[in-house]
Amino acid sequence: MPNKIVAISTEVAETVRQTMRAPVSGFPAHKELATDAAPCRHCLRLITPQVDDAILFIYDRFTGVEKLPQPGPIYVHANQCCRYDEQSGFPEELRGSARTLEAYARGRRLLAQEYVGDGGFEAAIERLFSSREVDYLQVNSTTAGCFTFRIDRTGDREAPHEND
Repeated sequence: MPNKIVAISTEVAETVRQTMRAPVSGFPAHKELATDAAPCRHCLRLITPQVDDAILFIYDRFTGVEKLPQPGPIYVHANQCCRYDEQSGFPEELRGSARTLEAYARGRRLLAQEYVGDGGFEAAIERLFSSREVDYLQVNSTTAGCFTFRIDRTGDREAPHEND
């Protein structure tokens, strides 16, 4: 896959684990034994219910991409885990769950959405990136609505970043 899968940074995950506070807002984070198989937004692997401790905290899904925030709840493993490799394609552990792909242009302008429930993410990603207007994709849980990860365009047209 010629696009980058962008999980939350290791710096954010480690800061939350150490401070038990959300980045930017400072809202308290919550740690508990996982009751559902939610994805860790750092390693993009499922948090195992009744086995793994999870930390729930508020995260701005547009961090590093847009100035206007849109915070929402996300999970990470309470214990250290390795950040998902950006070049590894769509995370296999998430392929079996319904996800909503949102296509954005600079300025946080939503251009299109696609709901994928059959695991055919690559075709949906290709369709959304076929528009030159699309700068990046946000991948969200279709059932819960929360942010999972971002997909940046690579190759002929990189995704914009607010520092550009």
